[in-house]
Amino acid sequence: MPLRVSGLRLPVGGDENELPERAMRRAGLDPAEVKAAVVARKSLDRRRGRPVFEYALDLHLVDEAAVRSRRGTREDAQVRFVDPVSLPEEPAGSEPLEHPPIVVGSGPAGLFAALHLARRGFPPLLLERGEPMNLRVRRIRRMNAEGVLDPESNYLFGEGGAGTFSDGKLTSRSKDPRSAWVLEEFRRLSGVAEVSFHYRPHLGSERIRVVVGRIRRELQRLGARILFGCRVEGLLLRSGRLAGVRTNQGEIPGEVVILGPGHSARSLVRELLRQGVPIERKPFQMGYRVEHPQGLIDRAVWRDLAGHPDLGIADYRFSVRMGSCSVFSFCMCPGGEIMAAVCDLDHMNTNGMSHTGRSTGFANSGVVTTIEPGAFPGAGPLAGMELQERHEARAAELCGHGLKVPAQRLLDFLEGRPSDDLPESSCRTGLAPVDLRAVAPPPVAEAIRGALPAIGRQIPGFVGKEALLVGPEARSSAPFRILRDPRTLESPAVPGLLPVGEGAGYAGGIVSAATDGLRAAQAVIARFAPRRPIEPSGLRQGEAKRMKG
Repeated sequence: MPLRVSGLRLPVGGDENELPERAMRRAGLDPAEVKAAVVARKSLDRRRGRPVFEYALDLHLVDEAAVRSRRGTREDAQVRFVDPVSLPEEPAGSEPLEHPPIVVGSGPAGLFAALHLARRGFPPLLLERGEPMNLRVRRIRRMNAEGVLDPESNYLFGEGGAGTFSDGKLTSRSKDPRSAWVLEEFRRLSGVAEVSFHYRPHLGSERIRVVVGRIRRELQRLGARILFGCRVEGLLLRSGRLAGVRTNQGEIPGEVVILGPGHSARSLVRELLRQGVPIERKPFQMGYRVEHPQGLIDRAVWRDLAGHPDLGIADYRFSVRMGSCSVFSFCMCPGGEIMAAVCDLDHMNTNGMSHTGRSTGFANSGVVTTIEPGAFPGAGPLAGMELQERHEARAAELCGHGLKVPAQRLLDFLEGRPSDDLPESSCRTGLAPVDLRAVAPPPVAEAIRGALPAIGRQIPGFVGKEALLVGPEARSSAPFRILRDPRTLESPAVPGLLPVGEGAGYAGGIVSAATDGLRAAQAVIARFAPRRPIEPSGLRQGEAKRMKG
């Protein structure tokens, strides 16, 4: 068990190699008592106008018992022993399971549910409507180059889910201890040490693909089956009980279905509601996506330190209160690109992503506000989804039902005039000049217009001639929640059905979705008896970044 020393501050340009000695001095240790010093946390404090790095180091001890004896019962928030990250291996249940568990969707929730099931002796059947990663990447390249869209294999559907083509951010505000284990798995599977200690861990789209491929190979080694091109179209219900799923490849039997289909499986959600699966409205976000030259953002955030190698390119966050609502940034992608995140040409939606190098020269971010369930009095549980669809359909119509993204200069949007020309952009499928007030609900458009001056005061140059707005950003969160029991995670009307992840309304990012899938797998394991011998935990130790003392 390491001794963690927190609160070690280092100015930009400072020498990291001095940190182990400082940590040992603060802990009252001699260098001979320490085997290794490992970075446990690295964050950036921007609050005082001049950024300063703050570290926590884990000191791995030669003789832990001797140090504990010397320290006694003394408590110190900045010098304390910490438990290593682990996932307790819960005892399995005893109920027999006739068929393999079915996992629907290979996004973070589905992949981590399937991985934990397979390791614990429950090799699942994983169903993914899209293509394997290599074929999916080819489809997307063709989409960007030639404008040819495959409705089943695109930015939204395919191995890895929508999160594979995103910024690859692994930031999570979840207090669930499983989240730390999920981050450690991402570190192990990616080989990127910073994942486990950086305050805003980032892999990038291509490294997320590597993680997905390694999970697939481990699943196959453990006996899991994966069916690609298998679109789930509904549940098999017999005498009111779950009996499996209906797919475009036929019926598949199963008593347990972990359902993680993502944000965009709208036809499936409608069918679930028709079949009596309880669904409720929930708050969700809508708005636009804004883009600037990355250099402008670097200068606005880092000022005279812009370009410093220790800082890299800048990101930002903002939140502006507008009466009863807030306008805030979402999924900020420094060095990223804007894309048409669509699965058909009748609905246009925008999103942002980035690669590891974050080298496009552009910065983009969602600018959204929350729509509350009460905005639809008397409407059904899918009222929010229907609102999304109406504005996405209007955006597609204005763009000629192609892959060009609706766009407007930010200043023109603010001042209510059309854009005669558009600035250069990272969007590979091109831009179409559109009055963006037409592609979002009027209260959303007006709240964002009203917030722009305040955002510009927070980030100098944000509201300027180089700023581009695109939209709509309609699928940043699910507008409904598929109800489940808080303990068993099962649908109250369909025992054995466990809705998980962002698309079911229970997560808000890659790590939180993966954590939710892991919880569902544990719930299944707690009830049923294993079908195969249990695999040892996949967590590996000893790969963390080490520092010289």
